[in-house]
Amino acid sequence: MLKAASLVWLFDLDNTLHDASPHIFPHINRSMVSYIREHLGVDENEATRIRQDYWQRYGATLLGLMRHHGTDPRHFLEYTHRLPDLERMLVFERGLKAMLRRLPGRKIVFSNAPLRYSEAVLELGGISDCFAAVYSVERLRY
Repeated sequence: MLKAASLVWLFDLDNTLHDASPHIFPHINRSMVSYIREHLGVDENEATRIRQDYWQRYGATLLGLMRHHGTDPRHFLEYTHRLPDLERMLVFERGLKAMLRRLPGRKIVFSNAPLRYSEAVLELGGISDCFAAVYSVERLRY
C-alpha cells in the first residue's frame, strides 16, 4: 500500500488548474501571430499558418520557431506572455484550493509556459502554497 508521503501529483497549469480557453489562450495566440509577423516579416495569414503548423508538428509553436528560425525562446516567451490584465483573465473552479489540500502527497506543476507566468497564475489563484515545485518551460530547457 502506498503511503501518502510517497504520492506525487503532477498537474498541468493551463486548462487543468484554471480555464485558459476563454481569455488567456486567445490573447497568447494573437501575441504569437504578432511575434511571427514582426520577427519573420510575414503577413498575418502566413504567421497564423506558421503558428498552427508548428503547433501541430511539434506540439509547441516555440519549438518550430527555434528549430527553423533560431528564435530566442526567452524573447519569444516574454513577448507572448505579456498579460497586464492577467488577474481579470483567470477562471478558476470554486473549491479548487480545498480539493488540492485534500490530496495527500506532494503536488508539482509542469507547464510549457514561462515560470513568471506560471507563478503569477498560481499566486493570483491563491493556490501557490499547495505546490512543492513548479517546472516551467525554462527549467525543462524548452
